[in-house]
Amino acid sequence: MKLSIVVPAYNCRTYIDECLTSIMDQMRDDSELIVIDDGSDDGTDRILEGYSDDPRVKIILRSHEGASGARNAGIDAASGDYITFVDCDDRLKSGFLRRAEDLLPAAPDMIIFGFERLFLDGRSEISAVEDHFYPDMSSFADEYIRTRVMLIYSACNKFYDKKLIDLYHIRFSTDLEFGEDRLFNYSFLLRAKTVLTSGIIMFDYMQRSLCSMSSKHFPGFFPVLYRLHEEKMKCFLTLSKGTDRDERENFVNYDMKRTVTTAIDRFPEHPEEIDENLPPICRIVFGDGYNEEDRRRLMKADIPDQSEWSLKPCDNAAISCLL
Repeated sequence: MKLSIVVPAYNCRTYIDECLTSIMDQMRDDSELIVIDDGSDDGTDRILEGYSDDPRVKIILRSHEGASGARNAGIDAASGDYITFVDCDDRLKSGFLRRAEDLLPAAPDMIIFGFERLFLDGRSEISAVEDHFYPDMSSFADEYIRTRVMLIYSACNKFYDKKLIDLYHIRFSTDLEFGEDRLFNYSFLLRAKTVLTSGIIMFDYMQRSLCSMSSKHFPGFFPVLYRLHEEKMKCFLTLSKGTDRDERENFVNYDMKRTVTTAIDRFPEHPEEIDENLPPICRIVFGDGYNEEDRRRLMKADIPDQSEWSLKPCDNAAISCLL
């Protein structure tokens, strides 16, 4: 089955060769590599010219619009039965594609692989899933609600059935600074019928610098997190048919609590986010009648136990109707 591998590239002159070589050294002749240069100004485009003579490679040059727009351009250009995404600063594991091809005859709509995170200090950390075929989306959603370990966030550790992407015109959101992978995956899962998880490790996730998302100020950080939470709940509570009310409520409250604490953990480094994000957080945790003492409790990260929350998300009518 033909595979389309999409690589968005932006100002990655020093390591793009490492990424593309790791792919082309193991790519079959009936697959394609689509590299989208997203308006680089460091000479990345000149390096890509060296790959343009290979009939398996498509090079697309465009103005800078971000990774989501570049991935969408890659989707539009892809002709494979399956499509996957690789970031330009990562590299495929040696022999991965040969091993992954053995899974394709099962024709799952999505395949989820593991990956290895490589840190600047030499440490490494593997994130993996077990080998399992889910013949329907309810069994997959049931398992995720109970275990929460399916590696569902990234778009770079998955194979997607291209027919579904085309049929429902699934694309990456271009209005988010983070979390667009999650929304893409939730949209795909709501339309899929089967999922296969594999213990094969797909790629090395390379830490190229000490900069991280936590070091940058994001205006309206919590509203984005809350949107991601809502879309996640919509996806898995809609798909799950085998979980009971307690399991669903624990799932919603656990994810809501993580959403709140993730925003609060940023306050010491980004105090400008307090006034932006604390009022909606207080309303969610304490209800509309929150006071200054409640604000201080949150500022100390003294998050009340879930049983003390004024708002029980599963009492929301939109979610209750799914229980």
